[in-house]
Amino acid sequence: MIRFIISVFTATLLLALLTWMGAYQGKWILPTYWKEILFFVLFITLVIYYNLNKLRSKQPEAFTQFYLLSIALKMVGGLTLIFFIVWDDPSSSTGNVTLFILSYLFLTFLEVFFLLKRSDK
Repeated sequence: MIRFIISVFTATLLLALLTWMGAYQGKWILPTYWKEILFFVLFITLVIYYNLNKLRSKQPEAFTQFYLLSIALKMVGGLTLIFFIVWDDPSSSTGNVTLFILSYLFLTFLEVFFLLKRSDK
């Protein structure tokens, strides 16, 4: 569990650094809600991973259904966040949506990697 937390925090810091460095060097405009997007994806990934690990030890037969449910809820929550961000600031929606999609995919990949790694044991 601690390796997952360290990996997810490191990945989030790397995404924040890349976002800031690209904006600083003039490659792209800094997304207006970059902190909120990264915090949301980090928080929801940690909560889902914790609950899935707890569920796996208590009810392993229900793990797959709850994992699919967690992916659906994560998508609905993320789309709701992006909807309100685009509604509030349509001029910089490209940067915000791109950052959300990249962070969502990257942290979801880490989540799946650690869940599969744990299932191999």
